[in-house]
Amino acid sequence: MKYKKPTSVREAYTKIKRLEIQGARNIAIYGLDTISILVQRKTWKTKSKMLSDIEKAINLLKSARPTEPGLRNSLNLVLQVAKSGESVDEIRKGVLETIEKTKTSISGSLEKIIEVGVKRIPEGVVFTHCHSSTVTSILKAAWDQGKRFRVINTETRPRFQGRITARELAKHGIPVTHVVDSAARFYMNDADLLLVGGDAVTADGFLINKIGTSQIMLAAREARTMTASAVETFKFDPETLSGNWEPIEMRDPKEVWKNPPKGVKILNPAFDMTPPEFIDFMITDMGIIHPYEARNIILEKWFGGRLDD
Repeated sequence: MKYKKPTSVREAYTKIKRLEIQGARNIAIYGLDTISILVQRKTWKTKSKMLSDIEKAINLLKSARPTEPGLRNSLNLVLQVAKSGESVDEIRKGVLETIEKTKTSISGSLEKIIEVGVKRIPEGVVFTHCHSSTVTSILKAAWDQGKRFRVINTETRPRFQGRITARELAKHGIPVTHVVDSAARFYMNDADLLLVGGDAVTADGFLINKIGTSQIMLAAREARTMTASAVETFKFDPETLSGNWEPIEMRDPKEVWKNPPKGVKILNPAFDMTPPEFIDFMITDMGIIHPYEARNIILEKWFGGRLDD
């Protein structure tokens, strides 16, 4: 899905917050484009003022969706490069080069994950939850390569992101059966594979994905249906390596019920955590892995294979 580039940091923050920009990859690229536009359009007289403005912009964008390590990791990398610059011009050059390299890496990870993922799509029934551009890309590529299957997908309340998946796959010619979230167990026996995306992976192998994922994974386990997550390694969260919990975003209760009766409290978590033992394998840009390998991938990707004292 293509988005118009933002005209300001505040506009970008608002669009990410309101889910006008969806998908971890799209959000990360949109955030990078926002900083790129800021750095190209604005002029600074001093290095300190430039760094201050870049850091404020990055912190604002990261706060729009707390449970998005893909966005956080990408922007932290840009900030690290900015802080190493010796002058305004050097900072600008380094930031812009890093943004383009990071965007290329993110886009390249999709190509790799599709190549790996199509090999695991069965000739049968694939069950999926919410909308993941990674998952739909794998399914469309598998279909184009001649594999024939049908998809069962959930509507995914309260924002109904599952409808995006249903429309996208149906437009591609893939047969889709759309069901309410609470029907997942009812239809799970029909599925050969439960395939979901992923917004984050922790160092101990927990998958953070759209609310409802963990109970659907549990239903699949009880039904003896194979389970998998398609998730790029740039979403693996290095901050969890030191013991930090992945934050779970709590969204506006009005998404669930605009005018609830007096005395009724509405909670609206956007994500939940699926334990690694519920996931048979992960499809990543580094190949097929088990969730328990997440720690090693974080060490290799972000710390050069080791964690210094």
